[in-house]
Amino acid sequence: MLVAAASGSGEVAAQTRGPTPDAAELLQLVQAQAARIERLERRLAAVEGVASTTDAPAPASAPEAAGLAARLDKLEQAQGKQPSVSWSKGAPQFTSADGRAVFRPRGRVFLDASSTGGSDFAGRNLSGTEVRSLRLGAEGAYGGIGWVLEGDFADNGVSWKSAYVNFAHTLFGQKSELTVGNRLNDRGIDGSSSTSNTPFQERNVVGTLVLPQRGLFGVGLTERVFGRGWHASVSVAGNDLDNAGDGNDSLTWAARAHWNPLKRERTVVHLGAWAFHEDIAAGSAGVVRAAAIGGHFNDEVKIAPGSVTGAERGRGHGLELATVAGPFWSSGEWGRRRIEGLDRRGNYAADYDAYAVSAGWFVSGAAPAYVADTGTWGRVKVERPVTAGGHGAWELKARYENADFRDLPGGGAGHAWTVGANWYLNDYSRLMLDLVRWQTDNRSGKYLVADEGYTLNTRLQLVF
Repeated sequence: MLVAAASGSGEVAAQTRGPTPDAAELLQLVQAQAARIERLERRLAAVEGVASTTDAPAPASAPEAAGLAARLDKLEQAQGKQPSVSWSKGAPQFTSADGRAVFRPRGRVFLDASSTGGSDFAGRNLSGTEVRSLRLGAEGAYGGIGWVLEGDFADNGVSWKSAYVNFAHTLFGQKSELTVGNRLNDRGIDGSSSTSNTPFQERNVVGTLVLPQRGLFGVGLTERVFGRGWHASVSVAGNDLDNAGDGNDSLTWAARAHWNPLKRERTVVHLGAWAFHEDIAAGSAGVVRAAAIGGHFNDEVKIAPGSVTGAERGRGHGLELATVAGPFWSSGEWGRRRIEGLDRRGNYAADYDAYAVSAGWFVSGAAPAYVADTGTWGRVKVERPVTAGGHGAWELKARYENADFRDLPGGGAGHAWTVGANWYLNDYSRLMLDLVRWQTDNRSGKYLVADEGYTLNTRLQLVF
């Protein structure tokens, strides 16, 4: 993995300093070196064979042999200066001969279909398809400096996502990195993981709702320190790259840490916590986001957060717990955010919270992809890919999530159960099926009474 990649992450992906190359990458490197040596040996054997044939006029003289050796040395030197190319990550990764310079294109395609029924409101019973995400970019590194740049087409618009430079260094004797630019925030398991790697098609309500006004991304500085079974990060950031630049940014200070009290080859326990404080710019939009409890496509199935005006500052915090035991995994997250400000009623302070509990089982072909360096979900490694004649990997999953905005003016509440399955065709593609049974109780918006229904969501995902 590149220095620029964090793990886990994409929307990068994912995309930070990666761990030591895995066995597949080492095997590929050894095979490439063996093939190069074999080619040189064949050339040398051919030359020696010509020189030793009985019909040869005479053995090669000392000067001729010296010239042949010099030519072979030049050939070996030329071979050694050529960059290597690896396809182990789904796209060509070019690495200089000395290993210091790396370049790789990256991207992803999410093709979704959704169907909702069972609601008492006809306007909510919608079906359709969408291109959830078309993302294209590149990442690279030179020495201890890495970079990522990618844009995303989604929701009928184009936006910048990861766009940053990071610097590898050592802090207090620990592996560390400083990131400058726009990157996915470090906040919770799902919130810090790329949706390319999360078990469900969308992050849970903690990851999507209990977040600063600036959203999932922000332009600023992030310092991360990695230890044996733990990591910690601090960041300060303004709004993301899509800010119009016609007003002040909100400013967010954030921190997160995780610890693995138990970490073995197939067994891990994860404990984590995070917090943030934000100064909200006057007139900021999207201070609180509605919960798309039935999936991304259907904008009518949401928990309405009510209206918040005159917000001046906010703060949030949350807790994380996860376990991995062989083919099984489970996780629980909780978060709360307080918003303070001044409106026509005077000074106010209001809270909302959310929590989610989920679990999964890899029935065959793979194991949970937990990244201990960052405390996030990573890319699943398939033992027998479909593209190599195997059966891929199968995962069963379930989740319950709840969001409560009732302390906010006009805020509602709701929850959802989700069951589903993932079929991993190879390390880079999967088919996803999520069946959501949702309930909402809104006090604002078009649907003002308690309602319930179901939504079936499917996705074809390709990530490279």
